[in-house]
Amino acid sequence: MIANERSLPFSFLKSGYPWLIVCCGMLFYCFNYFLRVSPSVMQNELSQSFHITATQFGALAAFYYYAYTPMQIPAGMIYDKFGVRFVLCAACLIAVAGLSVFISAENYTMAATGRFMIGLGTAFAYIGTLKLASIWLPTNRFATVAGLTTAIGMTSGALAQKYLTHGVAFIGYKAALHGALLAGFILSTIIILLVRNRPKTLSNTANEMQTPMNIRQLLTALRHIFTNPQMWLIGIIGCLLYLPSSVFLDLWGIPYLKAVYQLTSDQAVTISSYTFYGWIISGPIIGAFSDKIKRRRMPLTFTGFFAAVLLCIVFYMPGINISSLNLMFFMIGFCCGAHPLCFALGKESNPIQISGTSVAVTNMLIMAGGAIFQPIVGQLLDWHTTSPVGADGLPTYMSADYTFALSVIPIGVALGIFLSLFLKETYCESRSDITDDQVFKPVAAKNFRPEIAN
Repeated sequence: MIANERSLPFSFLKSGYPWLIVCCGMLFYCFNYFLRVSPSVMQNELSQSFHITATQFGALAAFYYYAYTPMQIPAGMIYDKFGVRFVLCAACLIAVAGLSVFISAENYTMAATGRFMIGLGTAFAYIGTLKLASIWLPTNRFATVAGLTTAIGMTSGALAQKYLTHGVAFIGYKAALHGALLAGFILSTIIILLVRNRPKTLSNTANEMQTPMNIRQLLTALRHIFTNPQMWLIGIIGCLLYLPSSVFLDLWGIPYLKAVYQLTSDQAVTISSYTFYGWIISGPIIGAFSDKIKRRRMPLTFTGFFAAVLLCIVFYMPGINISSLNLMFFMIGFCCGAHPLCFALGKESNPIQISGTSVAVTNMLIMAGGAIFQPIVGQLLDWHTTSPVGADGLPTYMSADYTFALSVIPIGVALGIFLSLFLKETYCESRSDITDDQVFKPVAAKNFRPEIAN
């Protein structure tokens, strides 16, 4: 009996160690979300520091996506080739180096380089977490980790905005970001100390079952995917329905709320946070509902319609009080929580042999929205403003300018809903036909690729 009691802590540590390793990946994803949304609360400071217009500010933030988006497919192959431990640590250090460059930047070019490096490093965060889950945890825990990582990441984004709002106000954006720089160094140390590529008990047979795609197989898979019209439709719809996150939450939401509703920074951040919380809560609920009824298009179109209506009310019906704004932005986030169904559609619209790669391509197309539309909103602001130049020599943007520029969001969501009417329902089943069976015969059934927008 005593021996059993003594063995309990060791048994607990043994069973908890895989989760500890996966949590290292989750922490890196939180770090990624912190860095992604950080410019949203620093528009005035960055604009004055680098003397840039809204167009340039939007492009500066989008440099993150210029690296992040195209790296989604090769990141999985790099993990397969070199293992998770050192790649994840190196990616974290690249992001830290990019943050260091951004903090020390004395000009726009240097700051843009820093943002690009941040996007390059953090492109490995979500994929690395799922890779660790696929190796260290039972298969029935993979979806749990995917959803939990997304939820924790969005929570990190909400908390990041609160922290940076106070930090920027009291000590400036550079000093506020130094805390994140230190956290990044600590995180990279934790990763190299705790993370291991695979359990010691993993058999050679199990290891062989995770053989990654070679170049020939990947090119064949990409040819199948990019010649499938439904994939382009799914990617465009996903990109448009994700605009409330990639454009509003990630960058322009805080400046909009401050300019249009005359809110303080704290109030604007609180309202923005409600959108995160609604998104977090609804994701698993809508996903489970979709699985239950075996339909993807209906819940995606239905929730997208309500999101578009709510966005139109917020943008075109001024005078809404703070309490109502909190509720409305929560409901906008809740409706947008159906967005991960785009990834299910992407997977199910392609042959089962290449489902992982099809989801990675879907993710890449969706995340392209930030790279495209963040600068477009800035250009629309500069084009629409008629206010005189301020004392600092920079344009002044009024509430009408923000309303005009950010109209791309409700218009984009409405267009996404219209296009969704042309989607083919998959009934939660993947296609099984493919002409290159011999090419894909060696590919493991457990081949890893990301499965939810990150």
